[in-house]
Amino acid sequence: MTIEPIETNVCLHQIRAGIDGVLVLLEQLSVRSEECFSAFCLLGMVMAKLKALMEAEPLAA
Repeated sequence: MTIEPIETNVCLHQIRAGIDGVLVLLEQLSVRSEECFSAFCLLGMVMAKLKALMEAEPLAA
């Protein structure tokens, strides 16, 4: 089974949108919880890497 580049691109955008939602929630909760702040920082780094990869190497359609 092969995955088409357009399909992969759509999946990456869906993942990015999901991470955005989780980051918003963690940012709100991090004010009261050190664990949430740590998760917010870690997921923020993952999101930054994902964005950089998506911008650096766009998938061919």
